[in-house]
Order: sequence, then C-alpha cells, then structure tokens
Amino acid sequence: MTTSLVNNPTADNQTIIKPNYPRNCWWVATTSEKVGREPLALKMLDMSVVLYRKEDGSVAALDDRCPHRWAPLSSGKLVGDDIQCGYHGFTFNPEGECVRIPSQPQIPSRCRVRSYPVVDQPPFVWVWMGDPEKIVEGPPVEAQWPADPNYSSWSGETLAEGNYMLLKENVLDLTHFGYVHATSFKILDWVGAPTVMVTEDRVSFRQEFIGCNLPPMFAEVTAIGTEKKVNRYNYGSYVSPALNVAALDIEDHEAEAGKRKNFQFRVIHVTTPETPTRFRYMWFGGFDIPDMDPETLQMCKTLTEIGFAEDKAIIEALHRNIMEDPRHLDYPEIIVQTDQAAIQARRKLMAQIEKEKNG
Repeated sequence: MTTSLVNNPTADNQTIIKPNYPRNCWWVATTSEKVGREPLALKMLDMSVVLYRKEDGSVAALDDRCPHRWAPLSSGKLVGDDIQCGYHGFTFNPEGECVRIPSQPQIPSRCRVRSYPVVDQPPFVWVWMGDPEKIVEGPPVEAQWPADPNYSSWSGETLAEGNYMLLKENVLDLTHFGYVHATSFKILDWVGAPTVMVTEDRVSFRQEFIGCNLPPMFAEVTAIGTEKKVNRYNYGSYVSPALNVAALDIEDHEAEAGKRKNFQFRVIHVTTPETPTRFRYMWFGGFDIPDMDPETLQMCKTLTEIGFAEDKAIIEALHRNIMEDPRHLDYPEIIVQTDQAAIQARRKLMAQIEKEKNG
C-alpha cells in the first residue's frame, strides 16, 4: 500500500502506522498571513510547534512545550521577541534559550527548548524539522507564483484523516476526475495514462488534449465557452514530500482578433503530516488573469472547495478501509499504467527516508 506504511498489530489488534516522512526537508507550517504577534500552535510530524512573528517581522518556531512543567508555550504570551510560558512565567528567546525564571535568578543550562529554522516565503511559512546542518538549499521556488500580481488566485485548507501520501498519489493520477469529480469539475476525458518523466529530484506527468472542449470552469473563466475546440496541456510534479504542483495551459488558435489565445492555470498542493494518520492539506489555485472579477473568482474558489472536499471524502474512505479491515496493508494492491507517477513518487520518498536514516 502507500509508501512506508508499516503494519504493526498490537495486543488489542489495533494497527500502528509507522511515520513515513523525512525530517530533513522543508515543510509548510502555515500561510504567512496566519503568523502574527499571537502565538500559533501547530502539529507537524508528530511534534507540537509554536510560531510567532518577531518585532522585526521575521518568524520564530519553537517546540511548544516548556521544559519546566511541560505546559504549551502557545498558551502564554509574547514579551518583545521572547515567549513567556503561561504557567510559571519561564521566558524563552527565539533561539530557544531560557532568559528568565521569575522565581529565581539562576537559569539551569539545560533549560531551553528546540528552535527550528524558518523561511517566510509568501504565501507559505516553511519550517525545517530535521538536522539544521543538513540544510543545503531553501524551500521549493515553485510555490511562489500566488504572490505574482499577474495571477488571480484563491486558496483553502482542510484537515484530513489518513496518511498524507494518499493525497499526494491522488493528485498524480487524474483518471479519478471522471468519477470522484464527475459532477463538480466535469473533466470527463482524462481516461488514459499520461507521459511520466523522472529526474533526480522530482516526478512529473504530462497529458495533452488536442482539439477538445473545455470543462465548464475553464470555459467560463477564459470566455472561450464549452463548444469551441481548443488544445489543453495538463502537467504536474511531485516536487517534495511537502509539495506537488499542477498546471493547465490552454491554446485557442482560432481566437478572434484582439482576444487572448493562451491561458495558464496553476495549482499548488501542500501536505503537512501531523501524525502518520492525519495531515493538513493546503492549496492555491489561480489563472494568469490579473484582477479577475470577484464573482468569477468566487465561482472558482467554491468549485475548488467542492472538488477537494470530494478528494478528502474518498481519501478518508481509503483510510478507514486500511484501519478497519483486519488485513490492513496486507490486502492486495493492483498497479496499472496510470499509477506510474505515484509509484515513482513512492520510490523517491523511500530513497529520501533511507538516505536520512543512513546519515
């Protein structure tokens, strides 16, 4: 079944799923706009983390657990650039060092919390959960287009029960559109396997639809309509355990004079595991149409929310089957041609986890 999921039946016949996420990786904590001067509590890769924005606007990320009596630091308050525990007032700077204990002048050398490297790269705040000495580059640049004023974009977030790779594999095999999204996105012609490309750092797919009608959302946004034959080029990539990207390019070679012939649609899929069986899913969608009218933008947002709610429903149904069926992950899994991108992504992930384990 899904990469690195491990069946470990316990004495009471419950299934424990082993974590399948590397820590030496940039993970999205949240969006930049959600981090401010109030401590923000998040769960990431089994860890409780608190984020806040310092007075200079940069972001700090610390373990959300005071080493005194283990209270969550997020229940306290900020004092300048430091965070004060709401239980006994122990105060920690952005590097995790304890700088004040109200009840005594001496500060034990071991009184500190872990701090995490952070990159605030709108629209996302990225956190490095692993060994800081293993950082070799910054977060993926593919996630920056929503900040481009030439795009009109919308976004959303949901919490899903299941392993995060179930979602990542979902967005690498779009033949589910004609079934899961038959009445929402109404993309009914994606039935064949795409071309899959594998490079050193990513897995990509591409599918071309030449001389085809546009699905309703794209027909309305571009004003091309659903009757005209145009070319659609769909492609996407597994960029990292945290990020998948997808795109659609539209060509209208018979556009009337003065009208656009080409349009670009872009999607970001962000997965942040909280535990092996729960993850946060964040997305951005957008067209290269500046200042899209509010009604059209709302239509896109509403339709995307409906479609991604359908994805969540099927993924959580898969998860229930895995957890409740006594065969768990031992149930046969049949692989077909349209699964090739997902299988290659599994291999990438396993290689990354193995490399991290071996130092």
